Amino acid sequence: MKVAILASNNGLGHIRRCVLLANKLVKKFNVTIFCSKEKINKFKINNFVKIKNFEINAYKKKILEKKNKIHKFFDQNEKFDLYLSDNYPEIAYKKNNSLILSNFFWHDILKVNTNYYKNIEKKISKRPIVPNYLFCSKYIEKNFKIKPVGFYGNFRNTKFKKNKNGILLSFGTAEMSYKNRIQETINLLKKQKKSKFPIYIEPKFYQNDLKKYNLHKATYDDKMFNNIAVAIIKPGLGTITDCLSRGITILTYTRGQNKEFDYNAKILEKNNLGINFSYITSALDFANLIIDQKKFLKNKFNLAKNLKWNGEYEVIKIIEAYFKNKLLYLK
Repeated sequence: MKVAILASNNGLGHIRRCVLLANKLVKKFNVTIFCSKEKINKFKINNFVKIKNFEINAYKKKILEKKNKIHKFFDQNEKFDLYLSDNYPEIAYKKNNSLILSNFFWHDILKVNTNYYKNIEKKISKRPIVPNYLFCSKYIEKNFKIKPVGFYGNFRNTKFKKNKNGILLSFGTAEMSYKNRIQETINLLKKQKKSKFPIYIEPKFYQNDLKKYNLHKATYDDKMFNNIAVAIIKPGLGTITDCLSRGITILTYTRGQNKEFDYNAKILEKNNLGINFSYITSALDFANLIIDQKKFLKNKFNLAKNLKWNGEYEVIKIIEAYFKNKLLYLK
């Protein structure tokens, strides 16, 4: 059976999840991923997974209002037995054999209420949507059938490590609305004396003279994460998963400029998994206060450890059910 996976180009989280899923699916299916080739090269992917370049910024209102061209793109390519989409609902416009993996829809967030999207939602309503069990938006939960799954990947650390004392300042790879504020924060850190704790900075903002202040370039590899106790992040689900899977305490910063991030920050707070701040500097001050409070950090570690993990295997079961009995899949 041939399976196509369509990964959103917004940030890295969608591609990360799709790679995890593809690496498992390729053991049973012929798998092709459509995504940004530049971004997917950041991940380890099974050699038997085919990769085809596909980039479209379907998360901007002016693009959505002009009618998305995703379904037309697939008309020009080979046919597949199943299409998995994270998180482009547009594929359902012409492909009845599609499964949407999504916590939210951009056309809902951006209030694009065209007949085109009404038709897409009508088609999607006849099949389940697969969201994360904590971060599914109220809109999707209310209007569609859902099959919630756990976080993709496994919980990486079995024991809480007291010697971790690093702080991560992560700003994401999606469109950056905090650029000036981030630079102001870095300039403020440079004016202060050398940080007591190592602070890891987003590579695109790192400068060589920062090392003398105990500020380091974030590498986002296991070596860096193994030293991180607290992460200050823009709460995209990919970065959230990276931190939770390692039991890292999460501090977020949102100020109503991104509805996805605002919602995710609220979910983190609701489940006692994170604390939100309006300013990066406020989050950084709090991080310095709690970095030595091992009891507080261990509590966050245990909460993350007890979440539902390995969600990609739940998705695979849904896919297998589809191929075994399509009528059962639609119920």
